[in-house]
Amino acid sequence: MTQRIRSAGLLLALLTGLRGQADLPFPTEEYFGGGIGYTPMFLQLNLAQVFPFNAAGDDAGLLGDNLLGFTAEDLKPLDGFMVVHGAEGFGNITGNWRVGAYVGLGAKSISKADSATNTRQDLKVTLMTGNVSLEMVVPVFSNLEVSAGSLFGFSRGIIQFASTAANPDWNEQFQGTDTTNITVSLSGIFFSFHPYIAIKLQFLNRAGLRMSAGYQVGTLPANRWKLNDFQDIIAPSKSSFNALAVRVMLYVGI
Repeated sequence: MTQRIRSAGLLLALLTGLRGQADLPFPTEEYFGGGIGYTPMFLQLNLAQVFPFNAAGDDAGLLGDNLLGFTAEDLKPLDGFMVVHGAEGFGNITGNWRVGAYVGLGAKSISKADSATNTRQDLKVTLMTGNVSLEMVVPVFSNLEVSAGSLFGFSRGIIQFASTAANPDWNEQFQGTDTTNITVSLSGIFFSFHPYIAIKLQFLNRAGLRMSAGYQVGTLPANRWKLNDFQDIIAPSKSSFNALAVRVMLYVGI
């Protein structure tokens, strides 16, 4: 009799536990859904210091000899946050692991006119990035998740500057006879690593909001630059793109 009571009690406890699974605030079944959406990333970068305009990073002017007339004061608009406009997608491969991808592009530019010589100087700095992501998901409620992971990929830093006189001639650009207009492009590719923590809130069946905060790590060595995408060129110093990063994603999906 005692054995039967114990068996009945064990069976009752098991049924009660299985019944209670339906009342948990998060799903227990395997989930393979995903989403995609627009994702701006905000980087705390002082681009006037990140890009190697001159070796000392002082008031000597762009490239150290004031080639285009830009001084340290002129470069101040490059301070502060840089906004990288991008797109992100993600999908679950198991109940707790998720993979994804992120691509983005951000740029800042300044210009300066010289009425005495009737010329205009332009400077533009650009950051392009492409990454894959891997993260572990911890469900909190059925519509709220917390995850930790990292982006891995390659980024490209670009410096473009030009001095342009009024009324440039088309043919002179290809004949190499124009001495009044100067256009130069410098670019370099580097590996970037971006650990982060994210929160995903699904407020509709097919839409939600995802926010993440992390730290981007990436260094462009001095010997990894290209002049006009063809010729190797040594920069005066390395470029460190380490920065706090925040991403906000409005996604649609399942």
